[in-house]
Amino acid sequence: MLVRRRTVLLGAASVPLVAACGASPGDGAPPLKLEKTWQEPLITPGEAMPGRARIVGDSVVLADGSGAGKVRLVCFGAADGVRRWTLDGSKPIANGWLSIVGPAKYFSPITIQNPGIRLVGGVIPIPYATAQKGATTSGIIGVDVQTGEPAWSFAAAPSPTFDRTMVTAVAASVVLATVSRPYGPHWPVTSPTTIAVDAKTGTELWRATGVTGLSGDGDSVVVARRTANSATWLPEVRDARTGKTRWAGTSAIGGTYDYQATAADFVLLNPGNSRGHYELVRLSTGEQLDLPETSESLVLLGTEPPVLAWDSGMSWFAKGPNGFVTQTLPKGRAAKGKQRPGSLTFKPALGSGPYLWGELQSKVGSKKEDIKFTGTVALDRTGALCSPPMRDGAAIADVSQQWLLLGLKDHLAVHRISPA
Repeated sequence: MLVRRRTVLLGAASVPLVAACGASPGDGAPPLKLEKTWQEPLITPGEAMPGRARIVGDSVVLADGSGAGKVRLVCFGAADGVRRWTLDGSKPIANGWLSIVGPAKYFSPITIQNPGIRLVGGVIPIPYATAQKGATTSGIIGVDVQTGEPAWSFAAAPSPTFDRTMVTAVAASVVLATVSRPYGPHWPVTSPTTIAVDAKTGTELWRATGVTGLSGDGDSVVVARRTANSATWLPEVRDARTGKTRWAGTSAIGGTYDYQATAADFVLLNPGNSRGHYELVRLSTGEQLDLPETSESLVLLGTEPPVLAWDSGMSWFAKGPNGFVTQTLPKGRAAKGKQRPGSLTFKPALGSGPYLWGELQSKVGSKKEDIKFTGTVALDRTGALCSPPMRDGAAIADVSQQWLLLGLKDHLAVHRISPA
């Protein structure tokens, strides 16, 4: 039986390699402290938690397991881990069976479905299937986040098929339901159909064949459109409610899932999955923005205001005193951080408020304090450390200004964030 407990985060020690967060007036953010408050055992490997565990107000919503059967959608109180409601995939629901499916990705050494859990219009859209295996009808249920009860349902595939329906994107008031065969990292096997559904009523707004959803934000969605010869996919930004194209990319992406991130009215694309070749588009206008010249991996973070962030790693020795760089969107210039740890690199993952959350890693160093280290931390935009590093190699599932969700080997860990 799981025992939840409040504890001060174990193994969270200060690392004397960076200046204190907020040391430079006007540049830094206040330092933070972290407290592990509870944890939940998982069926799904913890490294696959990004997108499967979400902070929704004062709740944490978790999608655990894959397919239909041994799966569950659970809502916990963020402060205490008490279950508020559960949809048990081993029991039929109103329309059939809970079906947790999504674009599959490799999580070494396994391949796993990767559904996205998001709140839109007061509901969490989740797939269902009328049968657990074989040919079946399928669709989407809008689950009320407060009660766990179905608010509406939409039959995306009303005739039996071996395809499945999955939620591939949401915008402010729209859910994209894609009908396809998502069983592999290079899905879909057949030509997909994507249907835009009103998030409040579950009614259809528009549909398109040969298209699959990627992400969404505000009143826009990002989709991938299969070309005429079916050999490549091109990214597009569309109006979420009408389906009208706002921006059409001309560089093929490596797969229907192969995009970097969408946050705060921007999408960062990486055609061909190669460093140094990115496209940055503002969703609300379709404007393609200029990007800095760099051979490093860019990351889009939904901080306030949003930023691009990257780290030149050990090559910073040849570039000057700091290789950690941020660029404020939409028109800011690239700026090097003022607090660079001697032999550490930072791999950003998510942003919240003024903080950049990610993984700090040590490299080769000659100083006594240059110890080998890997841990989850928050930095400010100067590059200064703002939280005690956690040496657990966890995957950052989600973060807000109050809560941090980490996926570990066999459990989800919830940490409270507060001023130090």
